[in-house]
Amino acid sequence: MKKTLVALAALTSVTAFAQVTITGTMDAGLQQFNIRGNAVQDMGANGSSTTALIFAGTEDLGGGLKAVFQYEIDPNLTQTSSKTVGTAATGTTSNITTSAGNGQSFVGLTGDDFGSIKFGTPNSATLAANGDGNLGFGTAIGSGYRVSSFDAVRFQSSMKYDTPTVSGISGSYLYVPKNNAQQNTANASSTGNYQNQVAGRDQISEFALAYSNGPLTARLASMQVQQWADTAATTSVIGTPASWTNATGAKFTLNTLSAKFNATKELDLALIYQTARSDTLNVAASGVSSVTAASTAKFDRKMTGMAATYQLNPATKLMLNYQTAKNGSEASGTGTASKSVKVTGLGADYALSKRTAAYFRYEKNDDQADIRSTTGYTDVSGSAAKYTATALGIRHTF
Repeated sequence: MKKTLVALAALTSVTAFAQVTITGTMDAGLQQFNIRGNAVQDMGANGSSTTALIFAGTEDLGGGLKAVFQYEIDPNLTQTSSKTVGTAATGTTSNITTSAGNGQSFVGLTGDDFGSIKFGTPNSATLAANGDGNLGFGTAIGSGYRVSSFDAVRFQSSMKYDTPTVSGISGSYLYVPKNNAQQNTANASSTGNYQNQVAGRDQISEFALAYSNGPLTARLASMQVQQWADTAATTSVIGTPASWTNATGAKFTLNTLSAKFNATKELDLALIYQTARSDTLNVAASGVSSVTAASTAKFDRKMTGMAATYQLNPATKLMLNYQTAKNGSEASGTGTASKSVKVTGLGADYALSKRTAAYFRYEKNDDQADIRSTTGYTDVSGSAAKYTATALGIRHTF
């Protein structure tokens, strides 16, 4: 007992000195899906938000400058082993095979006059813009995430700079350098999901502006992914200089504009507009030969959406999200050209305490454009355009 108390006292002392905090969210419950005519019932995680365990710390360096770090673990409460290619129910295509460190993790510096710089896997500004646009649905059920996000959440091997906020205005720049010396099966999709970057590590640049003052918050984010490609097929892990052309490759551009407004004490409103365009992209997540021969996907898409939340009483919040994403005439290999998908999201939270809530989430996709990711499911005859998801669960934050 004495050893336990001494250990706890030592841990408390170190934690206080380093100013380390441990926070997080736990989310799980009953989930039901109808995926292209396939009925599924499960005990699933993350029905309303991402389960996360976050270790964060800061050190005062003097002169208004601080060192900061964060390490995020995103476990799945209803699975005993880590996801590899993802779950068929959500269409997730995570490229990280363990929950440890697959969230927002970084180390950096921050200051009132300096802003902040972070190295690691900081969240993108596009994620913040999408989150404002759907008002609390986040990336969970009801958000339309697998229709509109393009997995622009965070990227491996990245750097992000955030400016100081002046009169409510701030900006940010996210950068991922390309790796043009390695391209093989193990390295495929190393920066994200196959929807917008695939072979090896592509170069990513994101510029963003934000305005937040009083009841209004507006965000503009522009992300460009520059694919790199080789023209000489080889199966070696590390190509010799003669094997690689360092070609410029294809471009993928994602522009997102969102605004949220606190209309009354109880009512919040939001709007979002997003465009996605690309050159013809390499979409095969495999070896060099297949990547070279698989330039088939081209994005041409626009998405508009609106969302609202209403605080019915101190314990109950109601949520609504509606989006329409439409492929243009140039879309190829990324769904049906000139067709659209409509997303309806409904939600309700009932606070059981300050940190615990019971929740309901519902999402319906009328996917005439065949846009929504539904990994692992084939169509039941006549049901290709249908997707619904329902979740009842408990969410606890600490």
